[in-house]
Amino acid sequence: MNLSRSRLVLTGAVLAGAGSVLVAVPAAARDHSLRLTTVAVHNTDLDLGDPGPSAGDTQVFLDDVQRNGKTVGSSAGSCTVTLFTDTRLVGACTATLTLPAGSITAQGAFDEDPRVGPGGFTWAVTGGTGRYAGAGGEVNGTFRPGTDIVDVEIDLR
Repeated sequence: MNLSRSRLVLTGAVLAGAGSVLVAVPAAARDHSLRLTTVAVHNTDLDLGDPGPSAGDTQVFLDDVQRNGKTVGSSAGSCTVTLFTDTRLVGACTATLTLPAGSITAQGAFDEDPRVGPGGFTWAVTGGTGRYAGAGGEVNGTFRPGTDIVDVEIDLR
């Protein structure tokens, strides 16, 4: 497949999907915002569809999660391409963000012009563990131009 991570749009970035659970969210996790940065550590591209970039191709990733330049956790997940043409790249991603106080899971889709590259994404927070048990909300990621670095804001509800 040999697509750069920025062409696959994580994200990376950032967090992974399971099902949602009806659980009371602890007060510590309600209406809380986390501002973090993800930095690519390891990406594996799997050419699973037709040879070359195509539907079915998957990228598995591991990112460092940083706050103020210091690594505070990791983000592991995958993105699978569902459509690839000269003008449109569509896919679905899941990821799990692991932090000292627990984990946050998220999932979402992306739809972009591969000639332009990724600008950002919004995914659903689908749950968590520890301090984030039962969490919901959104993950918003913005790619830094020309890099695999993503600025992430997680709004927990």
